Amino acid sequence: MSEFINNYGEIYWSDQPERNLLPGMAMVAMMFCVINCALPELEMFLTGGSVPFPNGFIKTASFAFLFVLLILYKTLDLKSFPTLIWVSVVGYLGLVFPFLWFIQRKEPSEILLAYNAYYCPLIFAPLAFAVRGRLSQQWALRIFLSTFAASAILGWAQFILQDPIVKLASNDGNFRIFASQWMQGGERSTRAMSFFGNAQEFGSFLVVIAAIGIGMCVSRGGWKKGVPLYLAATATCYTTLTRAAFVQLFVASVAALTFTFGKKPSRVTWQPLIALCLGLVIAFSGYAKQISDSISDKKSLADDSSLQQRLMQWGIYTSKLQHSSTAQQFFGLGFCQADKPAMVPLKEEWNLVLVDNLYLALTLHIGLVGTALMVALLWGMWRFVRREAIDQPTPVNIGIASLWSTFLMTGMFNIQSAFYGFWFLIAVILARRSTDAEWESQWVERLEPA
Repeated sequence: MSEFINNYGEIYWSDQPERNLLPGMAMVAMMFCVINCALPELEMFLTGGSVPFPNGFIKTASFAFLFVLLILYKTLDLKSFPTLIWVSVVGYLGLVFPFLWFIQRKEPSEILLAYNAYYCPLIFAPLAFAVRGRLSQQWALRIFLSTFAASAILGWAQFILQDPIVKLASNDGNFRIFASQWMQGGERSTRAMSFFGNAQEFGSFLVVIAAIGIGMCVSRGGWKKGVPLYLAATATCYTTLTRAAFVQLFVASVAALTFTFGKKPSRVTWQPLIALCLGLVIAFSGYAKQISDSISDKKSLADDSSLQQRLMQWGIYTSKLQHSSTAQQFFGLGFCQADKPAMVPLKEEWNLVLVDNLYLALTLHIGLVGTALMVALLWGMWRFVRREAIDQPTPVNIGIASLWSTFLMTGMFNIQSAFYGFWFLIAVILARRSTDAEWESQWVERLEPA
């Protein structure tokens, strides 16, 4: 039975160019949304510094292409998708729009900008199900590894030369990278962000690649490629100088090992909650402070000054929520970090006061009700990608699911709902169609000994 299933898998995921062209283009489009600075950098290179087609245009074009594929394929395989929760979230966003507009006095353009920054791929997620199961894993792996090679080269160059190399802003104001340096102890170091919008997103991509390396070890002799890939991705992750990415790498590595070598069907189900507890301990236990004091007061990755500053920033916005009305607490203030971050004086300088916490950011924007619905949707998406990694434990599926196992933890230190959303769309494109999964299940049942 095992031999038959493996042979069937090789046929099902075989490399068929005519079958993979349009789905491959769809996945590349989603990858450009994940690597959200690659095309703007190319535009600036070709035009001498301008970005005639900003990221908003690229996202719109990508989802328009998915819509065209929906019309072309005339199917929408939504099995296992948390449809009810998705409808609730989209319905809530529609209902809260007039509240933010008329009660909170937000301009419609501001509200739409925030929706685009936080929820865009989550809102349009069902479109990806038109392409479900139409792209081979072999093509996807080629795309991932090619992207890793190019981004790693640039990342290492940024780290070694201590220079961004790429342009951080366009001449026309349509593009800007804000996070590129790490400053502690009065010194500045360039964080490697490669073609990504910031070092954290680059680190998250490297986490996927590292987990893919572990997933390769599931096949006989796969460790010969998997282990070097894991080590290369891990080493490159250090160039980001982002501790949240380091913790994310640890959590995802545990998930990848469990997906790859575990046997229980329920494995990794609750790891996002365990990782969230780890994030809470890091943020509030003061453990980082003890480590920092025991090492030195000089510039070091163990220096917790940035964490202390983040706690101060959270305190500012938490106080704002506490002094808001009940309606505002439940339905939001309409504040979006992508819109107008607050500015406060700090040691004779003006510093950005960033939210950098998914749960706080969602509450500030769409209230406690919206936060609960959004987290429920993200959990439903996690269940989908986890199930794919269990039922079809390919290296790519394991890589994406391992990244998703960190979504609750990274939410403590970043706002990456859209980033995880695009990775969900990629997972859907690579997922098996429900009819194929049922067909395989029927053959397995027939081959089971009586």
